[in-house]
Amino acid sequence: MALADPAIPGIAPSIIEYHAKAGRVDWSNKGEVIQYQVGAWRLLTGSGRTFDQRATEEMASADFDRTPNPRTAFNHATLGDALGWVGRLDELTVPTLIIHGTEDPVLPYAHALALQAAIAGSSLLTLERAGHELNRADWGRMIESIYLHTGR
Repeated sequence: MALADPAIPGIAPSIIEYHAKAGRVDWSNKGEVIQYQVGAWRLLTGSGRTFDQRATEEMASADFDRTPNPRTAFNHATLGDALGWVGRLDELTVPTLIIHGTEDPVLPYAHALALQAAIAGSSLLTLERAGHELNRADWGRMIESIYLHTGR
């Protein structure tokens, strides 16, 4: 996958290595799917957050039960690169709130800083030592920031 800006770090190799195992998962086997998804979510947790294995297992189980194809949870990985959008962020004219963890292994924090620099008037909520996940520990700050950002 080509990077839109090669100066900005890309996805952590540990994430790519982990998801390379997806082809060996029996996606019809609920236990295997839950185990795989729990492992993926664990990798996304920053060092400042507690990984809740039980809650993640429950979420993965509910996801499995309600979807006809659990692999669709990874559809966004097929989107490809962002090269068609390079240099176009200045076209955004709506108020933009960027919420980003400093330990995101998928889109490292430099991506948030680049977005903030490229989108005029944008705001950045930095979640120190948070990863790529939406951790319950951050929900209050995120909700408050979204509330204030939207004026509601």
